[in-house]
Amino acid sequence: MTFEIVVRELNHHKDARIELPNERYIEELTKEFGEDWIEHDYEIVDVEDEYNIFNSFKLYGYESLDKLNKLAIRIEELCSNDHTIKILQSASEVYTNIDEVLELMESDELELYENLEADDLAEQFVDEGLFGDISDKMLMYIDYEKLGRDIMMDGNYYETKNGILEERR
Repeated sequence: MTFEIVVRELNHHKDARIELPNERYIEELTKEFGEDWIEHDYEIVDVEDEYNIFNSFKLYGYESLDKLNKLAIRIEELCSNDHTIKILQSASEVYTNIDEVLELMESDELELYENLEADDLAEQFVDEGLFGDISDKMLMYIDYEKLGRDIMMDGNYYETKNGILEERR
């Protein structure tokens, strides 16, 4: 996963486009802006990535390029498949701090039940036996909508565009 960043050097009002992660971004910007660009202010004026991660966490403006590069490296390492990318996207709807989200992902404390609503999740939990053994006769009395609402009120489950995000702390 790559992030395309547009950096504006504010002293000369020049823009340069770089991709992160990139170990040589300072060299690329120095080539574009000149040797003294680091001494002047710069601004991240545009961020583009396929999944809109940096924009979702509001990582632009006067963010440190070093921080953005390190985040891009962590995201690239963590998001190796569609499911982990969807976890990160879903987490951006719930959390504001990307470092916290990445720490939760690194310790497997976030799970996404893709394309499920609360009542679907409740039914899945019952089917998996999370509420113990329930006889077939009793199953027809379960109100999955109410059970789903109670699960969501637990405080560890969040409805997102991609499904239900669970935080397991």
